[in-house]
Amino acid sequence: MYGWGLPQGRKTLARRAVAGFCALAVGLFGSVIVAPADAQPAAVTSTAADDSPAKRAKATGKRVEVPEKRTETTQTFANPDGTFTLEQTNIPVRVKRGDQWADIDTTLAKSADGRLRPKATALDMTFSGGGTDPLIVMTSDGHELALSWPGTLPQPVVDADNVTYPNVFPDVDLKITAFADSYSEVLIVKTPAAARLPQLQNLDLGMKAPGLTVAKSRGGVIEAKDHLGKLVFSGSQPIMWDSRGTATAPTDDDRTEAPLEGDKVVQLPATVSKNALTISPAPALLNDAATRYPLHIDPTFNSAQSGRAMMNEHYPTTPSWNWEGPEGVGYQSFEPWSRKRLIYKMGISGLAGAHITSAIFSAYETWAASCTPKAVEVWKVAAINTEVNWSNGSGSNVWLKKLASATDAVGRDECTPNGKWLEFNVLTAVAEQAAARSGWVHLGVRATNEADSLAWKRFHKAVKLTIGYNWIPQVSGMRTTDPTSGCATDYQNPARLNQTSPVPHVKILDSDLQPSSAGFEFWYNGGGAAAQRLTSVTKVSGSTIDFTPQADVAPLETNRLIGWRVRAWDGVDYSAWSPFCWFIIDTSKPVAPDVTITSGEDKIYSLGETVSVKIVATAVDQNYFRYTIDSEEPTSANIPVNPGTFTFTATKTGPTVIRAWAYDRSNNRSALYGEAAAKVQTGAAAGIWRMDEGSGITTADSSTFGRRLNLATTATWASGDRWDPSATNQDWSVALTGGATLGSPASDIVDTSRSFSASVRVKLGNTPGRQIALSEDRAGTSGFMLGVQSQDLSDPGDPKAVWSFSIPNPNGSGELSVLSQPTPYLAGDWVYLTGIYDSGEHTLTLFVGEDAVATTVDIPPTTDAPGLLRVGTGTVAGVARPIDGQVDDVRIYPGPIDNAAVYTDLYDSAPTN
Repeated sequence: MYGWGLPQGRKTLARRAVAGFCALAVGLFGSVIVAPADAQPAAVTSTAADDSPAKRAKATGKRVEVPEKRTETTQTFANPDGTFTLEQTNIPVRVKRGDQWADIDTTLAKSADGRLRPKATALDMTFSGGGTDPLIVMTSDGHELALSWPGTLPQPVVDADNVTYPNVFPDVDLKITAFADSYSEVLIVKTPAAARLPQLQNLDLGMKAPGLTVAKSRGGVIEAKDHLGKLVFSGSQPIMWDSRGTATAPTDDDRTEAPLEGDKVVQLPATVSKNALTISPAPALLNDAATRYPLHIDPTFNSAQSGRAMMNEHYPTTPSWNWEGPEGVGYQSFEPWSRKRLIYKMGISGLAGAHITSAIFSAYETWAASCTPKAVEVWKVAAINTEVNWSNGSGSNVWLKKLASATDAVGRDECTPNGKWLEFNVLTAVAEQAAARSGWVHLGVRATNEADSLAWKRFHKAVKLTIGYNWIPQVSGMRTTDPTSGCATDYQNPARLNQTSPVPHVKILDSDLQPSSAGFEFWYNGGGAAAQRLTSVTKVSGSTIDFTPQADVAPLETNRLIGWRVRAWDGVDYSAWSPFCWFIIDTSKPVAPDVTITSGEDKIYSLGETVSVKIVATAVDQNYFRYTIDSEEPTSANIPVNPGTFTFTATKTGPTVIRAWAYDRSNNRSALYGEAAAKVQTGAAAGIWRMDEGSGITTADSSTFGRRLNLATTATWASGDRWDPSATNQDWSVALTGGATLGSPASDIVDTSRSFSASVRVKLGNTPGRQIALSEDRAGTSGFMLGVQSQDLSDPGDPKAVWSFSIPNPNGSGELSVLSQPTPYLAGDWVYLTGIYDSGEHTLTLFVGEDAVATTVDIPPTTDAPGLLRVGTGTVAGVARPIDGQVDDVRIYPGPIDNAAVYTDLYDSAPTN
């Protein structure tokens, strides 16, 4: 069961009789509990499960728990109306064991190691099974603190949640009681003589706390901190009380836990050293003739994150932090008299910024002084700490605002024998603290009439706080598309848009992931009402989800100041209206700019040389420029009007055209562009093999690299394709039949991952099928292939050939090719082939003679084929495709060359044989 249980008495009247002996009770590190981490909102994801608690609650009409938010002290429920309810107590009611939650069970049992352990508690604690092992060992946040008894402990007597070690000293028993998140430990001294035993005057408990520093702090608080200063264990200053009070309260009062009304209470000094904690009885109480035994000493340890305080006007400077209950409220006239108030510190950090819809504080009244109902009040109080007492904590500077009251009288056998939860509406205080993003709310309980002894009541230490809340959706990420623009919240500096129906976009963040929607408004400056109101569809909110109007934005007027704003709705709450996003619509287009090549209009540039350009504004409405190189649409980043300059590197030969457009403040682009052209000459060849030797087994490279080609043994020299009709020397070529090839011993002459140009002259025989004249070696399929795709020899009077330039497909198998149309070709004629790969333009281009016969576009980025340059063959899918014919004048260029370069540098003029 994970609901709120009523506080249960742990002791019966018969069990209380053990404390009836004349005794001294000493509490050592009593009520030690873990200092938990600050509560945090549950993690939010951007997806909405179809079976989410919120959706099931709405569908069933019943609240549904959100299991991932369950803790030892809290449960969260989704409500059918879209809100949530947080139920929490200041005392743990459950503990997690592995993946399962279990109810708190403080029953002690012996473990395999012989130590005593409670079955299920929030604090990991064990107690001695007798002998010399540590008396108490507690663990929290990876740290351990152990206390040892100064001697050998007898065999313990276990009774449910407590264990007694009899006669640890003559007539002295030691008793430990386990609680949900703490423990108490007392010495019971049965005679006045035992109270004066030397062993009790300075009782030293051995202490080991590896990695912790234990020291006294302000107000006598004992703190154990780690090396980062984080508090792991803490305890208030010890107190000591006698037994002179009358036990008129219910039978769950036990002096081994807390004093009864009328008991005399004093503070005790405690000394902390590196290895010991020393506590001594108070002589004033030991020597007081009115003292009634037993006496009790209790240095309680508690969490610094939550807590409760009792203040007693009879002991105005004595703090009582995290007292064990029940405790009194109001005035009682037993001797010594007391006037008490209670304060509870409750954590609400997980609700910082939430809309609090309700808040009920519940305190369990265990006993009343009479059967006549009397009023008790709950106040909002200022923040407290472990030092709070009547002197510093009862004034109006602490008790800030009365919140609610309840009138009742319960706990007396003659009228209402059972206890009862009293409920108080504390919405104001919780809402104020949540709005202030505070992690805590402090609630005080006091009697309405603090002079009326019949108004005296007692309350259990456990309280509840039930909070209804909703996370108000938050708007962020305001922008527009069509056109794209951010949000300009300064109306004096509005955004400039060039479309009359801009689409607003926002993100809605709702910590509960409730389905949300957005409401949009467009306003003209000075207008008395919104010009347009639009709503979005309802969908789950999230940091990556856009909300836009579901209807089209009607065209808005140009050249007027316009603002749009938005608010979110999650079915429960509206967010506040966002700030206005201001803009002006301008659809007029600017004029074209001027473009000048500042490094020389008439200069002939080389490949790789830097070209400097300036774009000049021709009108005042030009805000920036964009340009492109050799294309029809701008591709550059924005170029500021001043200075309006940029440079680029010449990467291909021929005329390089620079085009530039002007843009105004509304991002309207000029209809026309300005342009200029830079002349780029063909770069140095990577290899030129003229094949004019006529003998030998190699042909020389006449480029600057000097990389020869080796002839296969079956290759022969033959007449070539004569370049210059007036030349008197013999022009040679290489005849290749039967798979004979030429190859370069130097690898990777062509970088096929970058732009390159390759050319070869070929003369084919009558062999049909694909033949490759020039390639670069690569496993599977050559890095590039230039040759004939097929020949149609079916009509001897009209033979045709399809010429080709190919590369392997970078994104898969097969090839990417550029093919000529079937072209008349007579066997024995020379044909001049040029293939160009332009990595910048992503194209393959094939020249047959001086004409570009075909181009293939959208070629994806390629990889380098680092093999040998191969003349006379190539491979396709591992199959060689040799040429049957002659080859002449092989040339390789880095980068693409233009049409003029193909003709001037390679083709030269119509060849003659």
